[in-house]
Amino acid sequence: MEVMEYYHKSRDLMRQQDYDAVIELCTGGLAEHPDSCMILERRAVAYEYKKEHHKAIADYTRVIALKPQDPDGWNSRGNLYHNLGEYDKAIADYTQCIPLSPPGYGTYWSNRGISYSEKGDLDAAIADLTTSIETWSTEDCTCWALLHRGLVWRKKGDLKKALADFRKSAAREPYRKIAGDQALYNAGYIWFLRGNPEKALPYFSRAIKRRDDCADYWLARGVCYWNICVRNRSNFWNDDGETMNLAEEDFGKAIECNPAMTDAYLDRATVRCAKATDSYNFIKAILAGKAVDETQRVLLMAQLEHIGGHDMVPQFDALLRGLRSSRDEAEEIMAKSLVLFVHHDAGEALEDLDRVLELDPNLAEAWYQRGMAHALLGKPDQALEDYDRALALNPDHDRAAKKRNELLSNG
Repeated sequence: MEVMEYYHKSRDLMRQQDYDAVIELCTGGLAEHPDSCMILERRAVAYEYKKEHHKAIADYTRVIALKPQDPDGWNSRGNLYHNLGEYDKAIADYTQCIPLSPPGYGTYWSNRGISYSEKGDLDAAIADLTTSIETWSTEDCTCWALLHRGLVWRKKGDLKKALADFRKSAAREPYRKIAGDQALYNAGYIWFLRGNPEKALPYFSRAIKRRDDCADYWLARGVCYWNICVRNRSNFWNDDGETMNLAEEDFGKAIECNPAMTDAYLDRATVRCAKATDSYNFIKAILAGKAVDETQRVLLMAQLEHIGGHDMVPQFDALLRGLRSSRDEAEEIMAKSLVLFVHHDAGEALEDLDRVLELDPNLAEAWYQRGMAHALLGKPDQALEDYDRALALNPDHDRAAKKRNELLSNG
């Protein structure tokens, strides 16, 4: 067969992910065309997919020997070395590419800069990435270099320059979608690091709009919403229940994208425990004679309906409107409502925490949160066991120690 026939057949096999067949075909092709760089490169890629890296490197080395003035072979081997964490070898190969690159082409500077960054030579990384940005003949090609220069500025602690690069990279997003998405995400992250989650939110939202299957984007926005609640000391019924719900929804979306994302389960459980605690405290306050305003009454009704308590809505509504005079009857209605509100959120939190501990049984925070859920569900013995597990893993977990002592003091 001619070289191009081998190329087309191997391409079809690659699409089928039949890498063994690609290797067999290309090996036969090389017996017939031993100096074909095209067949060698195809086999090298198949070896990479099979993680037979030493064989892939050998094929790329043969390509370099056959075409030392062609930067593609050097670059491909450099990319493989980079992915293997052998940054000095990657840098050496990219260095060979640079004098061979066509005018207005900044990829090899960018690749070498990224390897320098991973190696920890941040000044060299900045220099190469800057050269890459300046070398490109068209601005729309600089998206990837700007993203990575921003990441290096962040490592160096210069958040202002990092944010500027992420913004520039995101502005070029139509040309390099993945880089643009990551730039938006990282710009949001910078604002979050600066203590301004409100300014971070639009960036995370834009990243989600462009790529809604990335768990990290949903998690980051959920953390922003939750951070706003914590910072403002929000209460689900009195302050910002909608923001809590948005955080819970985003953590749920992150879990849909990545069912093994421990942080998303733990964060959603934290929100749900907070909602259960707020419900408990609020209904206890109502029982003690504290009135609710119209907004809170409507929210209580809507939430009761949402969690399956629609049969109780008329009674509960009448009670809140002051149409019930019997203390015993009021306490009975409130007690049933309390069970519904608290058990709904705490029960769902418990499911999340069981999943977290299935994924990582050594996470002290998860044991603490599960203790909280058990306590809210009226299971003090299980709560005490969970607090003990948290403290065994982290003796300095002050919140677990405090809750444990409260349980013991209450008998």
